[in-house]
Amino acid sequence: MNRNILSLDFYGGEIIAALAAQDDDTDTLRIRHLLRRPSRAFAGAFVRDMRGAQEELTRIFADIAQYVSFDPLVVVGLRGSFLSFKHSNGFESVNARNRIIGEREMEAAAKNSVPTSLSDTLDIVDILPLSYSIDGNTDIKKPKGMSGFTLGAETFISYGLVTHLNNLNHVFTAANCTDYQVLPSSVAVGETLLTPEEKQAGVLLWDVSGGLSSLAVYYKGALMDGWEIPLGTDKLAEYAADVMQNDVETTREILHDYEPGSDEVIDDVLEEAAEKFLRAMSKELCQSVSYLKYPATRLVLCGSGADKMLLKTAKKTWNMRKARIGVFENLISDCSADNPAYCGALALIRHALDRETKQLSVAQAKEPGLLDGLLDKLGLSELF
Repeated sequence: MNRNILSLDFYGGEIIAALAAQDDDTDTLRIRHLLRRPSRAFAGAFVRDMRGAQEELTRIFADIAQYVSFDPLVVVGLRGSFLSFKHSNGFESVNARNRIIGEREMEAAAKNSVPTSLSDTLDIVDILPLSYSIDGNTDIKKPKGMSGFTLGAETFISYGLVTHLNNLNHVFTAANCTDYQVLPSSVAVGETLLTPEEKQAGVLLWDVSGGLSSLAVYYKGALMDGWEIPLGTDKLAEYAADVMQNDVETTREILHDYEPGSDEVIDDVLEEAAEKFLRAMSKELCQSVSYLKYPATRLVLCGSGADKMLLKTAKKTWNMRKARIGVFENLISDCSADNPAYCGALALIRHALDRETKQLSVAQAKEPGLLDGLLDKLGLSELF
């Protein structure tokens, strides 16, 4: 059986989409189409213009409709400062026959980790189980089928401001997409792009775009914290303009087609600007106790703003032992997918499927009519 899966990743200033086909019989995933669209109506996943956002989504769905014959499962990745993250713990008494732990108990323990004091201004985006405990015995990864009286779940919870989530939902509904799964992009990237060795050694994931940085830190194999910081490579251009004593637009034009190493003066300018940018990022991160408590020795840089110059400067400034630009390798793909800008969209597909396989979060099948309705609206239904 084949399924189509569409992911939408909302970066600062653009939307990146990936369409994949999952063959459940052979357990293979093929990337069929990737696209990047500039976006003025969104800032991350924050809606700035309702009508413009609807139009941008409609155009993307129309483009994707050329590659699918039926409605795909839609996975939406969230980024932006309206997101926050928290470690938590929940417990559930096991009342099943013979005290055997099943999916119901695992799900209940995870849901019970949500604090009862959660503000009315916040809503749960995702609950990621990290490990379980049975009757006080900790660090259990797969408790299903085991016996016990009390099941505990250590979780990583993602929250979002209700108003922002509602606005996003209104836009998708207006674009005839009423059923979709929402995941925090940084968690999806961290769970799928980073290697077990990197997670164990301690790694900082930095997913950077023009106006936004999504970060996550792993320590001894576990996801410890995440941050959404409104600083991206647009700030790098501002620092470069300051060093060159130019306006930002002129500086952007100079740097647009610039190849690293082709001009020593520009190389020095960019290095100085990058150092200022990294110091600004460090200042933001150092406000977090988690960042100071779990020092990372490795860096993985990805996103539309990832390049070798920024990687080199970050490794030096943050004193990392190892650093790499993150891309997904060994993909079965009908298009070029090795650009680090595509990491978020590809990670969302993989993470959603992993969660479904592990029965940690099962996406619901979409109701008929999303692409059909869009095609009718655009007068293209007879073409597909």
